[in-house]
Amino acid sequence: MAILTIRAQAVVILQYHHIDDSTPASTSTSPALFAEHLEWLKQNEFSVMPLTEVTDKLRNKEPLPDKTVVITFDDAYSSIYKNALPLLKKHNFPFTIFVNTKAVDKRQSRTMTWEQLKKIGDQGTTLANHTVHHNHLVERNSDETQGAWIKRIEQDLRTAEKRIKEETGQHHKLLAWPFGETAPALEKMILNNGYLGFGQQSGAVSLLSNPAKLPRYPMGAGYGAMKSFPLKVRSLPLSVSDIEPDSGIAPQDGRIGPLTLHLHPGEWSASQVACYALGKTLDIAWQNKEKTELEVQMPDQLPLGRSRVNCTAPGPDGRWFWFSKDWVRLTNDGRALD
Repeated sequence: MAILTIRAQAVVILQYHHIDDSTPASTSTSPALFAEHLEWLKQNEFSVMPLTEVTDKLRNKEPLPDKTVVITFDDAYSSIYKNALPLLKKHNFPFTIFVNTKAVDKRQSRTMTWEQLKKIGDQGTTLANHTVHHNHLVERNSDETQGAWIKRIEQDLRTAEKRIKEETGQHHKLLAWPFGETAPALEKMILNNGYLGFGQQSGAVSLLSNPAKLPRYPMGAGYGAMKSFPLKVRSLPLSVSDIEPDSGIAPQDGRIGPLTLHLHPGEWSASQVACYALGKTLDIAWQNKEKTELEVQMPDQLPLGRSRVNCTAPGPDGRWFWFSKDWVRLTNDGRALD
């Protein structure tokens, strides 16, 4: 049995969309359940920290505080203002809204207004970038070169950042990827432009997390159920220093070859690391005697759309180490499914 002995430090970021009983279930958390989440955090003495304080620590390579949670919302839905805000104010919890600016500019239904966003921004809410159009950024236009594709996405981010600054005065260079979908070239572009990125793959954040795609736990549908909420907010990072292949775009045929994870030393037992995908437990082949490099083989062809592999291991005090790697498999004509 190999025991690795460096204590983990982690922050858990939660991702919400609608806080409503009447919106699509896949992206909704009921106000009653959201209230339970907040009350649990308070009763269990978790610190709820502004996202900007956490990202400052990440950028400066400073230690992350344990038992810390960040609350984020994607898409600036009006239910955040109507239903979530009073509950967050009750506990004096800070939060972040990632804004897709076209929906706000067009005053789309179920979307907050710039006036509302400015008001809560002035009260301390962080307002950050969720692109202009909320498109699938991994899709290329017909006959579009890679260079033209990257420039198009880069311009979209700049336009959204500019609109948020114009309307609210905020400018943080923090990006939530629409649908959580990325590609290495896009990740490189945002880092070159000074952004940090946030995905929709589960896990805790550590100083070793990919700064272009920091993990967040989705809370929509059944993912925010109270039976699993404590497990997630108490999780620790199963820190991966390198992954091969690193692309978030699955091969066209959906067949993933061997996936290799290089683990940074931590407080887990190698004999208790387990990986899961497509409803199955994966066989693990350790690639070195120190048991810090493992290889898993995906069991089946990935379906169209988004898939992931989760690797976990029991940790101290009943907590769990957690790592998630996700992919998107495009259709034959290069489209991503909603």
